[in-house]
Parts: sequence; C-alpha cells; structure tokens
Amino acid sequence: MPQFIGAIRVKPDKTQNKDFMDSDEEIEKIGMQIAIEYERKNGRIPEDVSFENLGFDIRSKVKTKDGERVARYIEVKARAKEGSVALTQNEWFKAKRFKDKYYLYVVLNASTNPELIIIKNPTENLNPKEKIEVVRYIIPLEEIRQKYSNTN
Repeated sequence: MPQFIGAIRVKPDKTQNKDFMDSDEEIEKIGMQIAIEYERKNGRIPEDVSFENLGFDIRSKVKTKDGERVARYIEVKARAKEGSVALTQNEWFKAKRFKDKYYLYVVLNASTNPELIIIKNPTENLNPKEKIEVVRYIIPLEEIRQKYSNTN
C-alpha cells in the first residue's frame, strides 16, 4: 500500500522575473494610501471602493467652478520594486467605458521609495499584451443529456 511521505510546492523565483506579479496586501495598501493622498492634495475627494469589484479602486470627485461634481475612476497598481502591472478584464472594460475619466495609478518601488505614475485613459494610451490565464472545462450539453438523465 502506498504511503504519503510529504508534499512540495514549487514557487517561481520572483527575483529573476521582473514581470512576476504576486498579490501583496501590504504593498497594495501603500499604493492606495499614496493615490488617496495625491487626490486629496489636488483638491479632490477620493473614496475607496476597492472591495466592490467595480473595475476601479478609487472614485474621486471634485466640484467644478459651476458647481458640477466630476468623478475620476482610478485603478491603483502597486509594485514592491519595478515591473509590469496587469489589469483584469473588468478593469480594462471599465477603462474603455470611462475613457478620459479613467486613470491608472502605478506605484513603483512602493516598499522603499514610492514613485507614482499616472496614466489617463489607458486603453487609448497604452498597448498591453493580452494574456489568457483562466482554464475552464466545458462539458457539452449532448454529453450531459446522453450520460445523465433526470434521475438522481
């Protein structure tokens, strides 16, 4: 009878790949703080909506001279050092929808010497590489009907 001895998990070497992206809650928090501070410093009222899955992290409003409230929709991407950032499909679709009202705030070197880079309307001003990562298993309806009836 086989016996379980142990398991091993192989993780990519982050130091060798500057484009490797690993979620780090502390780095993301720093990025959000920097973005919110920047918005406040520039006379806008930022609201953290990052947990609502809206396709952006901050909704920032400002009153114009004629009293109208104008919003900017900000997606924040923070990196501990330097490297690429990835947008989800939802974030990219919202950027396309909001156009000049959508901003990508990239915070590089967040853990040491933060540098904020602001990109207005990223879908018009950037040329990203599309990377497909989701794997799904499609079971054809014919197979479902053929192999399983309405009985349990």
